Amino acid sequence: MSIITMPLEAATGGETGGSAETFSAPAAVITAKESRQVLLTPEPFVSADEAAQFLCVKRRYLLELARRGIAGAYALGTGGKRKIWVFRLSELAVSVVRNETSIPKPAKPCTIGSGSPR
Repeated sequence: MSIITMPLEAATGGETGGSAETFSAPAAVITAKESRQVLLTPEPFVSADEAAQFLCVKRRYLLELARRGIAGAYALGTGGKRKIWVFRLSELAVSVVRNETSIPKPAKPCTIGSGSPR
């Protein structure tokens, strides 16, 4: 941050308080680079129960979406079968708005019937 000094008259709008002396008062000047730097705190993660309640869906459906790769879902751990899922609500909301929440149904297996094609 840069600091500059200016006469007290300029800082107070021209009023000197009846004194003929001019005092210097520090004034802060923020550069353009510093104005772009905003301190952000990261959004906290929430559990599957809280995320499901936020979306008004069942927990099981939300976990299925998470396994399919919905944005905002993050798996903790390296387990093959069981993982703990955490969610960011803002990313889930964006996924819903973008309509990325549908679970495609697997194609039914095609079986060939036995017997004659007639």
